[in-house]
Amino acid sequence: MYHFLRNIKSKWIIYFWEVLNIIKDRHQKLMLLKYFVANNWFPHMEAEIYCTDGLSGSNAPITDIDVLALMPSNYGKMKLVLGDCKTLKSQSPISRAFWLNGLMNWLDAEKGFILLNKDIKQDDHKLASARINVSLLSEKDFEVYANSTNPNYKIVKSAILSLEAWDEYLAIPKRFVHLKPFVDFVKNGFWNIPDYRVQLRHTLLKIREAKPELNPEHKLHIALFADLIALFSVALSHTVAEIFNQYLLPDSKEKLSDDLKIVIWGGIENYNYYNSLYTYVKTSNDSDLRLPEWDAFVQLTRQCLEQPFSVSHVPIIMREIAFELINSNNGQEWTYSKQLAKNNMQAAKFALLITEYVCKATKISPEFKEVLVNRLLSIQA
Repeated sequence: MYHFLRNIKSKWIIYFWEVLNIIKDRHQKLMLLKYFVANNWFPHMEAEIYCTDGLSGSNAPITDIDVLALMPSNYGKMKLVLGDCKTLKSQSPISRAFWLNGLMNWLDAEKGFILLNKDIKQDDHKLASARINVSLLSEKDFEVYANSTNPNYKIVKSAILSLEAWDEYLAIPKRFVHLKPFVDFVKNGFWNIPDYRVQLRHTLLKIREAKPELNPEHKLHIALFADLIALFSVALSHTVAEIFNQYLLPDSKEKLSDDLKIVIWGGIENYNYYNSLYTYVKTSNDSDLRLPEWDAFVQLTRQCLEQPFSVSHVPIIMREIAFELINSNNGQEWTYSKQLAKNNMQAAKFALLITEYVCKATKISPEFKEVLVNRLLSIQA
């Protein structure tokens, strides 16, 4: 009996210890999330990483990442930044840094942060981590780092920073079970597609598949739609940057159309090959493999090419609007989206154009377009 009670007591101690670590972990995640948002990077929480080349036939996670962000670069491409939160009870700091560096190489990430709940006494661990582009920081050190590298860290107020909103967002499938594949795509699937061209096609396909399940009477449905547009704009920013870096401004609509086929499908030979297969097996009335509303997509790309590097700032505008909708019942007036629009007026304009294209290409209920367009217009006023 004594041993039984002792075992029960030990299990409860382990349980409460795990709960305390989860609470601590959320605090650390919020610190990283706040820093990423203060930098106007496109942030994300808790993505599972798959080995998509595996033979098991299912996407079993091989690891996960606590917080990540896409950082707009000076050349139009968005660079991945990874953040890891740990208590390190039985692991040395440098071991965790090596793990994160391996994940950075796997995902082609630019930078890594490890946030620990205790002081790091081994200076050589910090130096070694810095050599592999990983910042190894205690919570106290991270506050110094964040305030020193971004003055907005102390004052940024964004709907994205509500962990309760993230909980509500990721719990959408519990209320609307048919939306689970699309929330899973936002949470994990998109981040496991290594090629932006596949991201572009796949995200638009996901939005079209989601259309029958989306109801404009539910704010969470509109938020999910807005966030899927945010992911589409991530892939579009890479597409626009690739077109610009190779061809600058194509001198005709026909030339741009051909260039887009080359970029999106990895060469004209690939396009012709896949298009021939599509023509053979197609069951719809679409003439070929081009994205839906192809002329509108070509026109959208042409407009984005006027200031191509601004497109990389669209995703965070759309995600902020999505989280404003999720947080709409708390009575707070959110101003971060207006700040983003003020800082980059062209990005706000592109957000409107991209939203209009996606609504047209997916033929979604006009109420979705009305809500999002009105909000995008209001933040530009």
